[in-house]
Amino acid sequence: MRLRMLGVAMLIGVSGYAVPALAQKTYMVAVSGGPAIPVNRFSDSHGTGSTFTGSLAVGLETLPIGLRFDAMFNNFGGRNKGPGFGVFEGADGKITAGIANLIITFPGSRAKPYIITGGGLYGVKPDLPDENSKNHFGFNAGLGTTFGLSRFSAFIESRYHSISRSKADGGRLNFVPITFGLVF
Repeated sequence: MRLRMLGVAMLIGVSGYAVPALAQKTYMVAVSGGPAIPVNRFSDSHGTGSTFTGSLAVGLETLPIGLRFDAMFNNFGGRNKGPGFGVFEGADGKITAGIANLIITFPGSRAKPYIITGGGLYGVKPDLPDENSKNHFGFNAGLGTTFGLSRFSAFIESRYHSISRSKADGGRLNFVPITFGLVF
């Protein structure tokens, strides 16, 4: 009985303490871009491309953990050899993605490093007439750091993306974008 009363008292104490923290929500909107480097088999058929990302992050100032949602567009040029996008050997290709990520930040005075990981839906489309995008699940993980830049905050980040596809669709796609972004 005492243990149950202690548990209820702790729950009330914690919930009462957490209410003010909810009022301290932080939001971040960011845009980023940079090179996207194909790796493994994907690099046999495609060269370094470009990536552009729009992001919305939500978190609490008092916690080092937050959520970030990314809308990503990647473009890769084909090299006319190898099965990079399934049966379309060497075709240029586009990869779009909607990704939900967990971010864990570490303290810092001028620069704040973080770990990012998540998953989402990736649309893979060969740049050929009459071809449609095919959606596949994928995941990503990487490292980054945020820092002050004049009137804005900025970040540099690198993530490893892996898109799961069937062998009939050409197998797994892996790439690493290295991005520079501005936070508003």
